[in-house]
Amino acid sequence: MQALYSWLWRLVPGNPQVVRIVQGASRRNQHAIVRISYLAILIAVVFIGLVGGGGLGGSGDLGDLAQAGAQTFRVVAMGQVILVCLIAPIFMAGAIASEQSGKTYAILLTTPLSNLQIVLGSLIGRLFFILALLFSGLPLFAVMLIFGGVPVKSIFIAFAVAALTALFVGAVAVLLSVMRAGGRKAVFVFVISIAAYLVVVGALDMIVLRQINSAPGRTTVLTPVHPLLVLEASINRANYAPPGPESLAAYPWLVRFYLGQPFAAFATLTAGSSLAMILFCSLWVRRIGAGDSRLALWFKEKLRLAESARRHSARSVGNGNPVAWREANTRGNLGGFIARYGFILAGLVALGVMLYYYHSDPGWAPKLGADGKPLATQSKTNASTDWFRPALTALLITEIAVITLVALYMAAGSVSKEREDGTLDIMLTTPITPRYYIWGKLRGLVRFLSIMIALPVVSLAIVSAYSLVGGMLDWNQATVMQQARSYSNYSGFGPSPVSATTTPTPLVYLEAPLLLLIMLLPFIATCVAIGMNASLRAKGVLGAIVPSVAIVGLGALVFGFCGLAAADTIPLIGPVLNAFSPATNVVMLVDPHEWVDGFTDEPVIGRASLFIAALCAAAGYATIVWAVISAMVRGFDHTVRKLSGTK
Repeated sequence: MQALYSWLWRLVPGNPQVVRIVQGASRRNQHAIVRISYLAILIAVVFIGLVGGGGLGGSGDLGDLAQAGAQTFRVVAMGQVILVCLIAPIFMAGAIASEQSGKTYAILLTTPLSNLQIVLGSLIGRLFFILALLFSGLPLFAVMLIFGGVPVKSIFIAFAVAALTALFVGAVAVLLSVMRAGGRKAVFVFVISIAAYLVVVGALDMIVLRQINSAPGRTTVLTPVHPLLVLEASINRANYAPPGPESLAAYPWLVRFYLGQPFAAFATLTAGSSLAMILFCSLWVRRIGAGDSRLALWFKEKLRLAESARRHSARSVGNGNPVAWREANTRGNLGGFIARYGFILAGLVALGVMLYYYHSDPGWAPKLGADGKPLATQSKTNASTDWFRPALTALLITEIAVITLVALYMAAGSVSKEREDGTLDIMLTTPITPRYYIWGKLRGLVRFLSIMIALPVVSLAIVSAYSLVGGMLDWNQATVMQQARSYSNYSGFGPSPVSATTTPTPLVYLEAPLLLLIMLLPFIATCVAIGMNASLRAKGVLGAIVPSVAIVGLGALVFGFCGLAAADTIPLIGPVLNAFSPATNVVMLVDPHEWVDGFTDEPVIGRASLFIAALCAAAGYATIVWAVISAMVRGFDHTVRKLSGTK
């Protein structure tokens, strides 16, 4: 018994890896600042949610307070899971990759530590800070119980979903590091894959739920494999509940377990797959570390595209900023070229398929009633719109999320990567000034990303042109019978009740692509500026990615959830606030009748408010870019000398 206790102690609590990582990182002020900032944002979201939901102020009705508290808890819980999905892989795999670059990971393989100690030490040492960040918000969630509407069980389920998600992405990150694929590019692709997975699977679930599922308000087969859907099924059973035992009685027990208990199935899948990856790593960590296999060497020889891509004839820089030219024209190899244009091609193909089904068969996948039969009173146009607009919104949000992550990754390595390879020291010996250097990088990176930024704008322009041409040719698919909304005696989140009055409206308004471009371009420039600022202050590339993603993600989360609720209840100010979040801004532009207060009653004023919102968001982000870049220029010399170790 004593031997077992000693083995377990050395495996986790007394693991030298865990002790080294936790003790060393706990002394840094950066972790304390992150936790304080995280709690401050949570408090702000809770306060804004209670005020915007009618829980504070007004009549002070306890029912309104409970409803607002429940909605705010739902928003914060989902935002917490989203942040875990984005930050956990970057933090964990990034830290492990930095160990590999410093050759400390190879040194571990020569120590008396067992394989399981090395793997669990790398996993738990980093997972500790993520779990500490999550549980630092537990007192705030406990305070929300006072408002009512939030069961105690829901709070523990929310934290369990976030913790299991962190465990899974952490296990994948450790697997990448053990397989010697935990570098910057692997981490970056991993994060983008997670973001795309969350959006695409969520959109597919919404389409399946609205079009194919015979019981509205029920979960689907995709629910147990998506953390946000599992959370929704656990805390919002009134609108999204698993099927009852009587509906699953004819299925095998495994299917009944999978469909009838989404949270338990999610926990089993994530914990089981994480355990399998940990065991695999513990068996192969030293065998892989001994050297690459013949198959791995063959792949490396065949996929070394970057070196061949650098061999080209000299090109003329021109009279412009050479730093901007370098960032815009010399980035990426053949693999990056294929990925960039493949991303654009995939987005256009997906949009083309959607438009084809929408135009050729308006009754495709009609919405089903509670009895499983098509609704007899439902027109074909509205049946198509039920899936087309959500699918278009999900496609645009996925594209914007990928572009944002690419911008953050590139900007995070714009300065720190040059510091690592010594290019920055050489550049500082030239007549290039800090202002010339930093503004040139910003212009070059935005110019490089411009073709990707054009994808969601062009996609929305294609749909708006289709709506315009279809209206001229009297296509039924080009217009939607929009129901007018009534706002009397209404407060809370989400769409307001509708009345029986209907008016024909375009599928997408003609000015929507322009409004998206006005907001999206300065937003991406802001992401580049934030990433460059973190890159200037960080010693490594991966150390700059984490704060960049955290700042942009938290900002988009706050403006998105709070802005979408405000746009639905507060004229003008609501759309302006919502325009600062690209994801919810897309939701508002695609279907303003549903999400903008009074848009159906006064469409001219509503469209004008969208113009004002886009201009305000562009001006706000332009101001942020100017402030961040100006601060970088002023402190450039001091920061570079400080990190280089010179006085």
